[in-house]
Amino acid sequence: MKRFRIWTAGLLSRVDWMVSQVENHEALAQGAIAEVTRAAARARVQLVRVREDGARLRRQLGETHETEKLWRDRARRTAAEDEARALECLRRSKRAERRAAEMERRVDEHERAEKQLAQDVAAVDERLGQLKEKRNLLRTRESRAQALATVRSADAPFGCDVGELFDRWEAQVTEREFAGECASLATSELDDDAFEDEFVTAEENENLRAELDDLLREAPEESRDA
Repeated sequence: MKRFRIWTAGLLSRVDWMVSQVENHEALAQGAIAEVTRAAARARVQLVRVREDGARLRRQLGETHETEKLWRDRARRTAAEDEARALECLRRSKRAERRAAEMERRVDEHERAEKQLAQDVAAVDERLGQLKEKRNLLRTRESRAQALATVRSADAPFGCDVGELFDRWEAQVTEREFAGECASLATSELDDDAFEDEFVTAEENENLRAELDDLLREAPEESRDA
């Protein structure tokens, strides 16, 4: 447990040092976070094993107490009939009692170590969360700085504000859209005139045919008069 704590503290100190050496270096920060993530994963696996060992010790302690009680009961039942057997039962009960006392000491020690390891794992997880938050914050700041730098570099070649540039562009597009709408309207009006011309031409032809028919009817009468 102590070695784990020393190793964890050294790892976190090394991560802080690496991050401080190269400012805004996302690749290095990501590598440090990956290392802490692996350490946290190993620590959680170790914590699970320690808890399993603790559960096993507590189970064995309970069984030892039951054994101690069982031999005492046997000693009590056989005391009147066979003193030698009763003394042996009591002797085994005493051995179980001493074994239980030793196991209680081990359980207490194990529980303290388990508690400390759980705190260490929580500390690593908390530190990991802080590193991720700092990475995300630096990413945001870097993106903002790049955006501002891009805007400034875009302003420089034109000697004007980018907003003014887009305003002029929008005005030009609006003029072209207006010109296109006017042209479309003029074309539509021309199409309407052509449509009307068809009717006018047809009506003129009809009138001309009627006049031609009248002219043809008049031709025989003029022949008879002659």
